[in-house]
Amino acid sequence: MSSKITVFNLEDFFYLSSDLFCIIGQDGFYQQVNPAWEQVLGWKAENLIGYPWLELVHPEDITISHLPTQPQQQLHWESRYLHKDGSYRWLCWSLSTSEKGLIYAVGKDISQQLRRIEALQTERESLYNLLNQLPAFLYLQPKDYGVGFYNQRFREVFGDPTGKRCYEAIAGLKQPCPECPTFRVFDSNAPQLWEWVDSKTGRVYQIYDYPFKDMNGEPMVVEMGLDITAVKKAEAALRQREQELTLKNQQLQETLEQLQKTQAQLIQTEKMSSLGQLVAGIAHEINNPINFINGNITHAKEYIQQLLKILLLYQKEYPHPTPVIQEGIEAIELDFVIQDLQKLLDSMQMGSDRIRNIVLSLRNFSRLDEAEMKAVDVHSGIDSTLMILQNRLKAKPNNSQIQIIKEYAQLPLIECYAGQLNQVFMNIITNAIDALEELHVKNQESSCNSQITISTKLLNSNWVAIEIADNGLGMSQEVQQRLFDPFFTTKIVGKGTGLGMSISYQIVTEKHQGQLRCISSLGEGATFKIEIPIRQNKSIQPNLLADNK
Repeated sequence: MSSKITVFNLEDFFYLSSDLFCIIGQDGFYQQVNPAWEQVLGWKAENLIGYPWLELVHPEDITISHLPTQPQQQLHWESRYLHKDGSYRWLCWSLSTSEKGLIYAVGKDISQQLRRIEALQTERESLYNLLNQLPAFLYLQPKDYGVGFYNQRFREVFGDPTGKRCYEAIAGLKQPCPECPTFRVFDSNAPQLWEWVDSKTGRVYQIYDYPFKDMNGEPMVVEMGLDITAVKKAEAALRQREQELTLKNQQLQETLEQLQKTQAQLIQTEKMSSLGQLVAGIAHEINNPINFINGNITHAKEYIQQLLKILLLYQKEYPHPTPVIQEGIEAIELDFVIQDLQKLLDSMQMGSDRIRNIVLSLRNFSRLDEAEMKAVDVHSGIDSTLMILQNRLKAKPNNSQIQIIKEYAQLPLIECYAGQLNQVFMNIITNAIDALEELHVKNQESSCNSQITISTKLLNSNWVAIEIADNGLGMSQEVQQRLFDPFFTTKIVGKGTGLGMSISYQIVTEKHQGQLRCISSLGEGATFKIEIPIRQNKSIQPNLLADNK
């Protein structure tokens, strides 16, 4: 078995080391230096050989930089050494003497470490100054209830804690608190936020506790307490003020609502009074000629029937009229005139009756008188309304024809105010026509498929429903919410009074104990749903019906 011995070349170690190596004679002059001198201090070997040791030492450090004089003597110190650029570097020296009296010295550059230590010291002092300037008290809490570092504010609030436990210094107790939020941090390793009232002074503190470890890894708690007594008082005053303002706002709101209600009642009363006087005047002025026309139509129908009888008698007795008479008969299309004359008179009668019913509806709305309730065919009222509006349903240069789709169910006779219910149909269908015409203007298309669908159904043995739907522009939720308000209208000035839907709502809900609703959205048309009882003497509440039937 053989062993291999590695022989180190001390000269390589001397020249390759990053530390400063040098050999100094007994006379204090350099005899040999390694290349590290040039790297650290900028001095080349040839500049230092034969140069005195103390010449490069900082004047203030000469007293501690004397070379050893005794054999085997070892010395250690830190001193500043001159750099070739004129600055000084801190070096840590280890020196020893040989038996021959030579001095071997090893120097390590510690300038950077000292600068870091100095910076840390500066930062520490700055941190201490900052912590002492805090308006909140701060201290370190170890597990043994002691008081570690504390700032100036802590001393101002609690006095000097030297030799005291935290519960003694802060709370003035002789034993730990039964439940300490600060010590929960040790168990949970999570921050704690809580409020504490100093029983001695009554002041309130916001306490912040954070987990912390010292240099040895031991757990601690950093506690900071901010005096929020003034904030609490301000909050209490603010809450009190808010309560007072809330109460005053409620009182003002109630007063405002009462004023608005009173104002609305006054305005409505004035409007209804004015409307009543206007309707009374109009009704009086219209009723006279309408009664005249209506009465004369009756006589005209009788006279015409008599004349037609005479004419038929002439035709029977004289079946072969003279050429002149025959030519006159053909010129006026006598057979057509005879057939159409009765329809013309019936149409005039219906128009006259409709005018009377319209005036009657206005009079009822203003409570000038009451209309007669009777059992009627609802479909007949719808059809008569459509007939009155026939001219508006026809195609025009700027509008296509409006198609009426009827989906009538088998209904019994309905006890109602027929004229008023027809007025409701008139208002809703007129609004539908307006919406379709507005759609034509907006789309600038004369070939739109404009439709009004009118459907009826029997909801149960006591209630019927009438739905009138159009495929027009529809309306927004805001418009729907105000749709039945008196004098609300979306039409231009002069085209709408804002009374039509309000009157309709009153007729359906008050006069007939029913329901009138509108279902619509922008671009999806509008559907009006009317639900009324079949017999008005039945005490059936509308809200018993399903909304979506």
